[in-house]
This record gives sequence, structure tokens and C-alpha cells, in this order.
Amino acid sequence: MRHALSTHESLKITLRAMLLMAALLIVSCTEEAEPYPELVTEFADIRTDADGMFIDMTTDDGTCYSITNTNIQPHRPDTTYRAVAGFVSNGSSTEPHAQIYTLTGAQVLADSTAILRHDPTGIESMWMEGRYVNMQLTAKTQGGRHTWGYAIDFIEEAGEKGRAHTHYHLSLHHKQGNDPTSYSQTYYCSILTTQLPQYENTDTITVSVHTFKGIKSWTFSN
Repeated sequence: MRHALSTHESLKITLRAMLLMAALLIVSCTEEAEPYPELVTEFADIRTDADGMFIDMTTDDGTCYSITNTNIQPHRPDTTYRAVAGFVSNGSSTEPHAQIYTLTGAQVLADSTAILRHDPTGIESMWMEGRYVNMQLTAKTQGGRHTWGYAIDFIEEAGEKGRAHTHYHLSLHHKQGNDPTSYSQTYYCSILTTQLPQYENTDTITVSVHTFKGIKSWTFSN
């Protein structure tokens, strides 16, 4: 099971990263150090060992990085977390390493067809990479709890040039609850395509989102 880092955990990691980067910037100004490297930002699955320490991170393109951080507090042991990671890549092409500076939790959405709600939300982007459809959402909130998921609206069997494939039509489940629509807050979410029934890499996925400006749809196929 994949877990999202809590907001509190994400803020602690980000704060440590900011303090570390500030220290490095001071050094660079006083000692003419090398330019500070640019961070790479990617969705990733991050694993912990039996002691709850981060050991490796697999980005959606399939690259597995050994994590070199030693200053991150332990998390739940033997767990895979889904997160958006800001990191510096080092090591070699055959043994890549990553120094993580920022982590923001991302939720792997569950099938919520039975309880589907289409409360509107904002959305910045959606894309597919590897096994995931990723999205950056901007809901209106006053700090209340929002519920996210996806629904299978219908499944269409299609054929192209004599080759049959399946077209999954999904929609984003969003329950605003009693949270008033006020300021915007960013949420990162992913749909794991392999949890769709009988999904194959040749299939097509369309995801529809009920936004404040109407329904928007994205279609992905390999």
C-alpha cells in the first residue's frame, strides 16, 4: 500500500531543506563555492526500511535512486510513500543517487465509484507517465477536509487496425464537505493505472474533472 506524506511531515522536511539551502547560499557568497545545483522535481514512490528510514526513490520514468539523506526523521517502517520530491541527482547512470531537499505528499486515488461526488475544483495540470496519471489540483478551502478519488464512469471496448483495446472513461471524485470555498490550496494526486480492471499498456484512459469553469477532460494512450 502506498501512503501520502502528511502535511506536517512535508512541512518539516521542507523547512529543513530551506535552512540547509540558506546555509549553502551563505557559504557560496563567502567562499566562492560552486553554483548551487538546480532541483529536479518529480512524482516518486519512496520506500522505507525496517527502521523507517528512506532508502530509495523510484520516479515515474522507472529510475530508482538510492537516497543519500541522513537527516530525515524516521517514518513508518517498510512502507512505500507517494510524494512529489525536489532533489539533486548524483552518482552514476548505473547507480543513481538522490539528495532530497523537499517532499510534498501525493495521494494515490482509490476507486470511489460507489460514493461519487463531483464538487468542483481547480486543476493546474494532468499528465501520464509510467504507471500513473498525475494531477495538480487547486481546491478552494478554509482548511477543512476534502475527499478525493476516481470513478469508472464506463468502459468501452474499441478496435483500431484490427487490434482490440479498452478505453476507460474515469472522472475525478471530489467531496468538498462542509469546507467553505475560500483560498486555493494545492493537492497532488495520482491514479495507479494497473489498479484498473484488466488494464493493459495499450489501453486508453480519459479522465474528466468538474472544475469551476465546467468539465475538462484529458485522454492518454501509449
